[in-house]
Amino acid sequence: MKNSLTLLAACTVTFALSGCGGGSSNSTSDTSPLKQRVTNLGEIYTDKEGMTLYTFNKDTANTSNCNDGCATKWPPLLAEDDASAEGRLSIITRADNSKQWALDSRPLYRWINDSAPGDTTGEEVKSLWYVAQPTPVSKWNAEVTTSTVKNNVTVLTDTDHKTLYSFTNDKNKPGGSACNDGCTTAWPPLLADKDAKASGQYSLVTRDDKSKQWAYRGMPLYRWANDSVAGDTTGEDTKSVWYVAQPLPVSKYNTADLGVVLTDSNLLSLYILDNETTSNIVCKGACLTAWPPLYADKNDINRGDYTSFINSEGKNQWAYKDQPLYHWKTDSKPNDVNGQGLPHPSGGTWIVAKP
Repeated sequence: MKNSLTLLAACTVTFALSGCGGGSSNSTSDTSPLKQRVTNLGEIYTDKEGMTLYTFNKDTANTSNCNDGCATKWPPLLAEDDASAEGRLSIITRADNSKQWALDSRPLYRWINDSAPGDTTGEEVKSLWYVAQPTPVSKWNAEVTTSTVKNNVTVLTDTDHKTLYSFTNDKNKPGGSACNDGCTTAWPPLLADKDAKASGQYSLVTRDDKSKQWAYRGMPLYRWANDSVAGDTTGEDTKSVWYVAQPLPVSKYNTADLGVVLTDSNLLSLYILDNETTSNIVCKGACLTAWPPLYADKNDINRGDYTSFINSEGKNQWAYKDQPLYHWKTDSKPNDVNGQGLPHPSGGTWIVAKP
């Protein structure tokens, strides 16, 4: 499965910071300190020279906690004395009384190890630094428990770092949401302004009340009312239909036969071969026709228990806890697990991947 957001190294354009979170919208002027760029991570924000901008998860709203030596590695995006806040952009005062630009109240920084426009080598450094994005979405590294199994994963969050979720029942309502009326009290949708525009793998769906909602890889995004602080993932596996949204081509689905399993972004089951690891590849040649790999882009970043490796074709493939991930050729809908228990000539057995 190829990520549609390929690296367009020369694609740097000025942009409007339109409202994307359900509030009022404003646009920046030509004097905006930011530009927009398409990279291996999707559409991101850069400075005027095209260098990637980041946010720091130890910062609090309107306050930078990156000073002294930290600021040497992560230079703040400083604002001129006469600069003015506009739209999602604001200006904060740092500990040394200098002024710094912030996006959605999150201070913005460059990364000293990025050497050229479009570099994103600071993404997920120490699980604290993440690229700034045009959509009202950020990221957080969290421990997520599904069916008593705890995983180290990166989750999508809103700009306040509250975890975002997907609802598997939405698969039955393409282009819309299956969570309306009373459902939204517990699961508030991540609403978009009326003039918001799709960005990379972030799209917009139309809800029953005609409001617009953000979606990732086609699945609408929601918060969970019982999450109280950044990093909370208490909505995971609720009623076996609600799961944290991840910046990966991986989701989860509660199957009738095997319970919660790992799936691709279309909710089709993923498999592992029980005698295979990334350093001992068993599925080769014709095996890959029956068991198509879950491909990764060459620039995809390892995220917790999910890693990318070079398979027998010389292509990038995703693995979960060091075991390569595959589809089974006859699975055609989310509840299918037709590959479970099938033998491999090596003596191994195909098993549905579970979180």
